[in-house]
Amino acid sequence: MNDETLGVIIGGVTGGVVLISFIIITLVVCRRWKQKRKSWDYDWENSDKAQITKSAPISRSTSPNTTKRKSCPDTTPFKGVMVRSMTTDGIPDFSLPPERVQPCITPKRSQSMAPIQSNLLGDIQPDLYRSYGGCDDDDFHLPPSEHGRLWLSVIYDAVVEQLHVTLVKVKELIGRGRENSGRDPFVKIFLLPDERNCRISKVRKKTLTPVYNEKFVFEVSPKDIDESILRFSVYDVDKRRVRHSLGHVLLALRDLDITKGDTIWKDLEQSHQLSGVPGELCFSLNYLPNMDKLKVLILSARKLRQLCFDKDSGTYVRINMMHGRKLHKVKRTATYRATTDPTFNESFSFSLVGKVLDSCSFEICVMTSSRSPRSHDDVYGKVVVGSFMFSRGNELLHWQQMMSQPRTPVQRWHTLTGNGNGH
Repeated sequence: MNDETLGVIIGGVTGGVVLISFIIITLVVCRRWKQKRKSWDYDWENSDKAQITKSAPISRSTSPNTTKRKSCPDTTPFKGVMVRSMTTDGIPDFSLPPERVQPCITPKRSQSMAPIQSNLLGDIQPDLYRSYGGCDDDDFHLPPSEHGRLWLSVIYDAVVEQLHVTLVKVKELIGRGRENSGRDPFVKIFLLPDERNCRISKVRKKTLTPVYNEKFVFEVSPKDIDESILRFSVYDVDKRRVRHSLGHVLLALRDLDITKGDTIWKDLEQSHQLSGVPGELCFSLNYLPNMDKLKVLILSARKLRQLCFDKDSGTYVRINMMHGRKLHKVKRTATYRATTDPTFNESFSFSLVGKVLDSCSFEICVMTSSRSPRSHDDVYGKVVVGSFMFSRGNELLHWQQMMSQPRTPVQRWHTLTGNGNGH
């Protein structure tokens, strides 16, 4: 046997030994893995059985009557006392009686009360109770009104050229007849000089203090805003559908701050000629604190288009100094021939000795007179200046400027409001 044959035999034997060894090792490993797997499955089965046996049984036998020790002595028994549980090595066999559970009943609203509640809620009008931006308690600090008082707010949007007017409420209206019974008032809002530009509010039934809180929009260009005047006319509708005038309010937009939309009030006036603008009056106020005096300089008037311009008619200005609600002093200018733009240029001095200036106000009236012996002087229009208790708007601003600039005449134009009765 040569060397090559011997090498082949040795290589074959070696390969066979290696193959047999690999097969034996593989069989041993597989057998051990199977044994371990069986032991794992057995452990899992035992653990599941243990959990099943440890859970509470569905039915249990009656537990023995064992005296339980209470956490509190018997000398102080009370309802709902806590009981300490007993400690045992195992869970005793006992059965629980079937527990009775009261079903939860959802309370239902009585069907018979539903229509009653809906009727009650249907009678409520939320608009009547909406706040207007102020407190009703403030109304008690205002002076009384003869014909009624109207609350409103105005704001102008120059971008869209719209004037937004809010009619808030009316108070202190005069009732019907001797019994002073309620009325059915509504308000017509005009943007003068065009009386066709009108808005109408809703009618409030049987009341002398109607609350509206209604908003209206007028189209006004910026160039016409200063020449426009708002007119509020309050009417009452009786059972025969006849309309009765209760009063009017005139507001020149140039005298208002139409950028903020603050709520203001104005007294109703019994005006008989409201087809146009009553006119304007220019005067100055000068407060002299060192002398306790206030000087009023009546300068001129303009646009008095509603006067009767005949040879027998005349016009003058009367100044009523009011202390609270009492007339304290009256002064007047000379009578001039009635024209559309009369000039007065007369100065008057009023003493304030012993008086609080905030409790004083000045009612400046343009009067009409006639030479006829049977005629009497009438109030064509008036302006009231004073503290916040007596005036608002341009008149209040004039008063405040006078107070902030003592010993300096402060001059302003004011729009005349309404007709009234003289003192």
